[in-house]
Amino acid sequence: MAKQDRTRPYHHGDLKRALVEASLELLREQGLDTLTVAEVGRRVGVSSAAPYKHFADRHALLRAVAAEGNRLLNAAILETVGSAADPVEAFRLSGVAYIRWAAQNPALYRLATDPALLDYGGAPPPDAKAPEALQGSLDTFWSQLAELVRSGRAIPAGHPLIEQLRGRALAHGVASLFVSGVFDSIGIPMDEAERIARAVTGEFVPARREPRKA
Repeated sequence: MAKQDRTRPYHHGDLKRALVEASLELLREQGLDTLTVAEVGRRVGVSSAAPYKHFADRHALLRAVAAEGNRLLNAAILETVGSAADPVEAFRLSGVAYIRWAAQNPALYRLATDPALLDYGGAPPPDAKAPEALQGSLDTFWSQLAELVRSGRAIPAGHPLIEQLRGRALAHGVASLFVSGVFDSIGIPMDEAERIARAVTGEFVPARREPRKA
């Protein structure tokens, strides 16, 4: 079947934003290998030189897409956590949102968690928001963890940073099992992410009405 031509005329506005949105669309449809500055510019319908005014090369474009992925992931976490006031429950819900979002957006998740595209030790973006119950515990996590480990000090199992790392590692690990295709290879599809995420974060998950056929 012939490849669908998704080129659309670009009308005056925020070209940089249009390029990022076209990149997200291309990533969903065709995967990372096809994501180039030239192809995104073609989709938006601008001259071959225009995109390079905003993104000097493919790496710059990927960094922008990764940042947008993190913004979308953060929005999903905020929506799921909602007004939960208990920090422990808020953190658990953030893990559920993380796993579910990764399973729904596998290609974007890979970019959004790639250390070659993100500065894990740097300050969070100015527009990044943490759920109210978790404010102050998330934005400096990576730099504080690095400082603790590099210091050589004793690390109690119950240290707050280790507790948070344990939760992050669990969410990241389960998300990666979906994204890498491990779960799919044993017959667990992406739409089971919600149930698995809730179970591994400590919630009782009731039986479904109808068992899934093998």
